[in-house]
Amino acid sequence: MFPTTQAQIYLEGLRGQFQADGFRSFRTFNFEEYRGAAREPLGTLEVLNDETLMPECGRELVVEQFCQVILLPLVGAIEVEEKGREPRFINSGEVLFLLASPDKHYTITNPYPDEAINYLQIRINDSQFLSTPMSSSGITVPFDLSEKNVLLPVRGYNGSSAHLFIGQYDGRAEGIFSSETADHNAFIFVIEGAFEVQNRLLERRDGLVLGNAETVEFEALSHGAILLVIDL
Repeated sequence: MFPTTQAQIYLEGLRGQFQADGFRSFRTFNFEEYRGAAREPLGTLEVLNDETLMPECGRELVVEQFCQVILLPLVGAIEVEEKGREPRFINSGEVLFLLASPDKHYTITNPYPDEAINYLQIRINDSQFLSTPMSSSGITVPFDLSEKNVLLPVRGYNGSSAHLFIGQYDGRAEGIFSSETADHNAFIFVIEGAFEVQNRLLERRDGLVLGNAETVEFEALSHGAILLVIDL
């Protein structure tokens, strides 16, 4: 008997919003306005924020517990500084995997004098994984979206419960994602364009959770559409 696939859509327009001087954050999970089962963290995926910083503005990154923070620039680049260390420059086409601690101070800065930047902040609660001593300075991993119509794995720390895949697709190009783990959840997030995923329409910045899906079938509905898959 085949397992029943569980699905839930997270629409772009129903995300929580936080705004401060020079900073805006749209939050898919874990925000006050939508407390309840529909907006609680998904397994170890606790945060997925779509954030914008205005020119030369900075935002302190504060975590309440040890966690893995993943920063993915979408427009422009970000500068990430841990107090006492040299700043790290993370460009589009790169992902920063950072083991973050509550007792350390981090700042994310827009280095451009006249352009806003946009990036995703993802937090993974890998409690067991984080109990193992590792470098906390972060790992920067490049990827190349010029290789079209394929999901590219973006590998961070070995042993993490979350695995990232990203791909850019031509209109009507199809793809299949197969999980590397059993009894997994897949969180699918449309960065640009539109996709049909398991017969469900997803548009820009929509998300979809699929549980117990051995394979995920999708089709790009627009040219240059970009899909992010987080395998949990």
